[in-house]
Amino acid sequence: MTRKLPLFVGFLVLGCVACPGENLSLAGNWRFELDREDVGIGQSWFDRALPDKIQLPGSLPAQGIGDDISMDTPWMAGVRQSPWYRAPEYAKYRQPGNVKVPFLLQPGKYYAGVAWFQREVNVPQGWSGKRIVLSLERPHWETRVWLDGRLLGTNDSLSTPHEYDCGQLVPGTHTLTIRVDNRMVVDIGDNSTPSVTTRKAIGMASSAPSNSAPPRSSGWTMSRCIPTWNKNPPW
Repeated sequence: MTRKLPLFVGFLVLGCVACPGENLSLAGNWRFELDREDVGIGQSWFDRALPDKIQLPGSLPAQGIGDDISMDTPWMAGVRQSPWYRAPEYAKYRQPGNVKVPFLLQPGKYYAGVAWFQREVNVPQGWSGKRIVLSLERPHWETRVWLDGRLLGTNDSLSTPHEYDCGQLVPGTHTLTIRVDNRMVVDIGDNSTPSVTTRKAIGMASSAPSNSAPPRSSGWTMSRCIPTWNKNPPW
């Protein structure tokens, strides 16, 4: 059985990679498209412009994107035995337009599946000949990244940033496309993921900086690493 986690865009931050180089913030306007039927890879969505608009970092539910909450919303947690589904005192909170779920932090909207995000990135002249790394801070769950239609790779970590080596890029405009899939890639159990206690969103979320840490760019970033990394990557 395919089960799904929240898609966080809030799925969505490209965080700064930890290197002593320069960072290019990718926060702002992005193109996006929901892929309810999961046909985007087969139809090469990474080779065409996506039609809709979204602000990143941010979540789909917070921007009114997704399905209305109902009694049939497939929450990740095992809550189907809750009295809310059958007790008469909760009847008015089970009505369309007035659904109020007492056992989870209820989002305004719900979306489970695949979403695609895309924007143009302008690589500065000063980055010529430098290795460039893209870092996605907190994706849920799997990401795949294309740059100018070329697949950079995929990552499904829930505990570490998703980092992609872009190599050395020609200065100028490049098209970055990211596919985020919140289905349960590895079955770790219904109660083993953040969606049990948090909302069903899609994308990647930015971490708040600690008082002792230097400020980080909010949103997705690309980093220019020091030249020595071109020969001796740190991982």
